[in-house]
Amino acid sequence: MTHYQINERDMMFNLKECPGLQALADTDGYEDTSEETLDLIFEQAKKFATEVLAEHFVVGDRQGCELVDGEVKLPEGFDNVWEQYAETGMVGINADAEFGGANLPHFFSSPVAEMECGSNVSFSMLPLLTRGAARLIYTFGTQELKEKYLENMYSGEWSGTMCLTEPGAGSDVGAGLTKAVPEGDHFKISGTKIFITWGDHELTKNIVHLVLARTPDAPPGSKGLSLFVVPKYLTDDEGNVIRSNDVTCGNIEHKMGIKASPTCVINFGTDDDCIGWLIGEPNKGMSQMFQMMNDARLEVGIQGMAQASAAYLSALGYAKERAQGSIRTAEGARPAKIIEHPDVRRMLLRMRAIVEASRAMIYHMSLYMDLAHHGKGDRERYRALSELLTPVVKSYGSDQGFRVTEMAIQTYGGYGFCQEYPVEQYMRDIKIASIYEGTNGIQALDLVFRKILMNKGAHLKVWLGDVAALCGELKGTRLEAQADALGKAAQTAAAVATKFGEWAATGKAEAVQYRATDFQEHLGHVMGGYFLLRQAQYAAKCLEGQPSPADQHFYEQKIVTTDYFIGDQVVQSVSALQHLMQVPFPGTDVSFD
Repeated sequence: MTHYQINERDMMFNLKECPGLQALADTDGYEDTSEETLDLIFEQAKKFATEVLAEHFVVGDRQGCELVDGEVKLPEGFDNVWEQYAETGMVGINADAEFGGANLPHFFSSPVAEMECGSNVSFSMLPLLTRGAARLIYTFGTQELKEKYLENMYSGEWSGTMCLTEPGAGSDVGAGLTKAVPEGDHFKISGTKIFITWGDHELTKNIVHLVLARTPDAPPGSKGLSLFVVPKYLTDDEGNVIRSNDVTCGNIEHKMGIKASPTCVINFGTDDDCIGWLIGEPNKGMSQMFQMMNDARLEVGIQGMAQASAAYLSALGYAKERAQGSIRTAEGARPAKIIEHPDVRRMLLRMRAIVEASRAMIYHMSLYMDLAHHGKGDRERYRALSELLTPVVKSYGSDQGFRVTEMAIQTYGGYGFCQEYPVEQYMRDIKIASIYEGTNGIQALDLVFRKILMNKGAHLKVWLGDVAALCGELKGTRLEAQADALGKAAQTAAAVATKFGEWAATGKAEAVQYRATDFQEHLGHVMGGYFLLRQAQYAAKCLEGQPSPADQHFYEQKIVTTDYFIGDQVVQSVSALQHLMQVPFPGTDVSFD
């Protein structure tokens, strides 16, 4: 038996009930997607996660990766894991059937990603990045590039990476110095990229790097970056290797977590013999990369939620078994399991509420993305919701997920700090999620300046309209008090956004930047409360019928969880949001000398 557990009932509630796959009926392309297909995909992913990926969770962490004579050596058994994974077809789960993909919606791939990330997040990043790289080639590449790369990538024959960061260009990607010099129908690439996840390995026959680089006549900064396909090996039209493309691994990082995932320094053109091909138009690399980033940020949010869910379930199981202390009853004191102690129950309830709020947010966002691209109705509305949710989902899943793993360790007590139990590894593995694919501080700036202020709050108003509609529907019901609390919180968040706009327009943008991360955190709580309340509304309606005893218990507990989350996280966020509009900004008065 492995460490890994899933909350299948809550996952299926999201998938089949609220929001439920019935919403896909109103799409062009996914309308025939059936519950039978969902069940098949889910069971296949669950079996692979629990029986294969989870078995390599510990060994991957303990052995880690090594660089030996310029070659990356992976933990024992990972080559066989990738072979089995490629055979499932999951690499191309969302991809166009023309290139070997399954053409399934994001709404179906999110639970797959949850199980992959929860069981072995180090491994999960290999297919995640391969899909992301392939998606960029599909969206912006020529037909020739698509035919050469996509089928090989979606089949798992080749893998992919995203190469943005350089030694002097971290979050400031525009400071990158990697060069791309035109030479005939291609470019000569030279430079060094760092922190490249799965940047080198021997699991696949080729590695397709997507590299941001600067042409000789490019403007400075991020506006001068172009995107290039740079394979590790040059191949013929049949995919047979011709020669090395002068792409080498110079080092691998020794990390706190995700140790089975090689994080590499990749050198391009050390011998001036590295070739790349332009994707799309010159100087459009950053805008192209942002197209991939939205999908990647959703998946990072899933990483955080998935590991938090597994950590919570592990702590819950331990709390039910661990005897410690006593409980006083009318008959006197008796030995107690730690789950009977109020403080442990507090931690368990908070963990459950955060995980379920995050899952509801993520699965709804996945559905919104599908409706934005394939919906028969107002696609613009769902695009607005998807864009607004993207930084929140990424930051909330990773930040709050980390806090869940912390509470899971606390629930275990001293044993949680020991490697014989999985929760300490969850905590180490999850921390990177708040850093990569754009730090959560960058997400906060994106949320406030790009997703709210740049469009004068239009995206936020769409979501606020949904909140108002839900609160109106709950008038006179058992959930009216929770709806009133949520409505107040949403309006307070809107007031903060208005205040930010006023500050930005009057030369106080630095004050907005100072408060952006706190705003993002508390907006995440309010959004989580909204999605949970939608689910509680559905659960309450189901309780009016004659559900089975098991379903009745589930629906009742969904309402309990929602009531707690709104009364605890959302109500506290109202005060915090009000504080953001009032507290003086230290600005340049602060000194760290």
